[in-house]
Amino acid sequence: MTGSMLVRRLGAVVALVLALWGNPVLAQNTATADVEKLVRTLEDDKARAQLVGQLKLLLKAQEPVDKAVAEPTSPALLSAIPDKIEESVWSALGRWGGGAFDFLSRGIGQRVIGSLISIGSVLLFTQIVWRLVSGSIRRYLERTDSDGNTIERSRRVRTLLPLLRLVVRVVLTVMVVLIVLSELGVNIAPLLAGAGVVGIAVGFGAQKLVQDVITGVFILIEDTISLGDVVRIGSLSGVVEGMSIRALKLRDASGNLHSIPFSSVDSITNMSKDFAFAVFDVGIAYAEDVDRVIGVLEDLGAQMQADPLWSVKITAPLEILGLDRFEASSVVVKARFKTLPLQQWSVMREFNRRMKKRFDADGIEIPFPQMTLWFGDGQLAKLAPVTVGEA
Repeated sequence: MTGSMLVRRLGAVVALVLALWGNPVLAQNTATADVEKLVRTLEDDKARAQLVGQLKLLLKAQEPVDKAVAEPTSPALLSAIPDKIEESVWSALGRWGGGAFDFLSRGIGQRVIGSLISIGSVLLFTQIVWRLVSGSIRRYLERTDSDGNTIERSRRVRTLLPLLRLVVRVVLTVMVVLIVLSELGVNIAPLLAGAGVVGIAVGFGAQKLVQDVITGVFILIEDTISLGDVVRIGSLSGVVEGMSIRALKLRDASGNLHSIPFSSVDSITNMSKDFAFAVFDVGIAYAEDVDRVIGVLEDLGAQMQADPLWSVKITAPLEILGLDRFEASSVVVKARFKTLPLQQWSVMREFNRRMKKRFDADGIEIPFPQMTLWFGDGQLAKLAPVTVGEA
């Protein structure tokens, strides 16, 4: 049966309903059984035509009567019509869809459709939440200024936001798995109870792992270290390349990557937090004038601060701490530059290069270990010493 035929039949039924609803006389004089018989013949085109014809004749022949007479019988008559119309509509749809429609309209078919809708809704909701969270974190970390340059975020932000994204992904995955299993008819209560028992067993059997996680959480919250920091942990030092809630990855100067569990971290030396100092231990010969050397160092510091290449890395003038100590063959003058984080080493190398050239030009001796030997038979005052230097 085509769609246009169904529309025509439904139109005829609607016309009959309107006629009965608006004409109490017809509702009173027409028996309910006759209407049921007429409605059941809607599947036959010839009978449908006869129904329409009879309906027209009845409408033409009706005569006005008192409304009170029609009211007792009209409700029973009209209540029978919707049920028959619904039966006819479902029958027509069943003929269109065949057995598939029968399967999906009752029993297990309805449950399958409901479960699929629930699962689809959960997956859609999860996808929307994940897109919003992941996209927001990515856009925040990759946001650019008006010139198109990427805005530099703090190391704390660049460390915590990726971990937050990982936590959200794990939570959403677990939630989706549990809901899907529940919609498929799996009783998840034993799974949750079993997960609790397994969690207790893991807590007793994997105490080291639990300690790693707890220590890592506190290190991240306290912002002790972040991605890109240069740190010293025990005998290892290098750049922090990766962090999780259990361990961190450290790349040393030789390119070796070390994975260090947080539970094995007793102390952390962060050499790139907020600011840094480039410290110089300048050794000079005992014969040199210390005040003259200090003046030369101050002049070198002023020259470096005046250089545009180095002034952006130095945040304070050179600080001369004074004569620090005496050693076997030299006296040591200590000085330092306050620099930006991670810039202390480059400033130190440049200052040492300039200091060596200036000392050579001014004749300031940078001593090295040496030994003086005396030859003689007791008359040391008459003998010249022989000096042997050791590189």
